[in-house]
Amino acid sequence: MNDRHAFVTGAAGGIGRAIAARLLDDGFTGIVLADLRAEPLEATARALDRPGARILTVTVDVADRTAARRALTDGRDRLGSLDVLVNAAGLYPSRLLAEMGDEEWDRVLDVNLNGPFVLSTAFARQLIADKRPGHIVNITSGAADRARRGGGHYCTSTAALTMLTKALALELAPHRIHVNAVSPGFIPVSSEVNPLRPEYVAAIEAGRPWPRQGTPEDVAAAVSYLCSADAEWITGTVLHVDGGTGAGNAALPLA
Repeated sequence: MNDRHAFVTGAAGGIGRAIAARLLDDGFTGIVLADLRAEPLEATARALDRPGARILTVTVDVADRTAARRALTDGRDRLGSLDVLVNAAGLYPSRLLAEMGDEEWDRVLDVNLNGPFVLSTAFARQLIADKRPGHIVNITSGAADRARRGGGHYCTSTAALTMLTKALALELAPHRIHVNAVSPGFIPVSSEVNPLRPEYVAAIEAGRPWPRQGTPEDVAAAVSYLCSADAEWITGTVLHVDGGTGAGNAALPLA
């Protein structure tokens, strides 16, 4: 099998870390772990160390366009090539729109939407110049389809990221560059950046049809599939990994 290399954002923990681990399990021989949090990023790199695999780390804010492009180029140069880009970094703070300042709105859109745009277009240019196929996978959310109070900026960013996924898929298909998205349901992860109130978590979990919580590994398995040869004819799609939440609310009583 030829060497395959990936660049994963939001890789210091949670879903991003699980995705990086799964790609290594799939036989990827090089991974660039990108995240804003330096210490947990280095801890993740140590935990994921595998014989024969190169694991690089880059501390970067994906909202910094110049730094994000530089990190991607540096990763490609150090590994020799990149085959997969996974945009898993994301922010989901809670604040009512009428109480929100410009800075918070801009920050969420910059990380959740503009970061993936900058990295995806830079990645696509690299692949086109090298005449190489590749995969872009964006991590979106069920919030793209259903608004929630306090999450207007997050819901807007994920809805836009879903459309960006489809637009990129159309334009990059002639270059054999797949662009897809994975839309997780609620996945419990430890997060100092995006803490959630217990009442909120309980309300979400009550409506989930499938009788267990989702895990980061569930999302990672979907990313793995979309980057595999079995998904060669799939592009521009959103794969929902949500325990049936998108089908309806299981907490509602019989009518």
